[in-house]
Amino acid sequence: MYKVNSDAYERLLPLIAAGDQHAFSELYEIFYPTLLRHVIQKVNSLSAAEDILHDLFLSIWKTRERITEIDSLPAYLFTSCRYLIISSIKKKQLEFVHEENYDEHPDTERSIEEKLYYRYLLDIVNEEIERLPEKCKEVFKLSRIECKTNKEIALHLHISESTVENQINKALKRLKFITKDILIIIAFINMIK
Repeated sequence: MYKVNSDAYERLLPLIAAGDQHAFSELYEIFYPTLLRHVIQKVNSLSAAEDILHDLFLSIWKTRERITEIDSLPAYLFTSCRYLIISSIKKKQLEFVHEENYDEHPDTERSIEEKLYYRYLLDIVNEEIERLPEKCKEVFKLSRIECKTNKEIALHLHISESTVENQINKALKRLKFITKDILIIIAFINMIK
């Protein structure tokens, strides 16, 4: 990922959230060149890269009220670009298939994208589960994967039910924090379609 000095854009975020077009233009000028280089490397087309960035910045403007909720704007922008690149590639693949006169279901494009988003999110969640402290991870897996009740987990691990509940809440809080930005990105992308 390319580095952008946070001082250059952080002061703009509250202004953008309030609808300041000048601040949004400044943000655009800060990130557009770097994002354009990044996207061109992935799609090998200037016009496709420009379309992707147009969609990205349009979605940011449409949902500007929430821009201050983003923890890391550069990470958010690059991750959004990644999703838009995937969407663009899938769309081109489907257009090619349609041009070849294959009988496609109208919802195939959407289901492929949804599967990609779901798979990506699931990978992140699984990675985060594995990073949980050992006892927390064990309790969480027993609860959410093996579908055991708090009482069953407490008996199995010889701990109190309140400890089980605390460990589950700790895991859920961490997973919610980690996946929050990704879910926002997916929602933004779905809004611009």
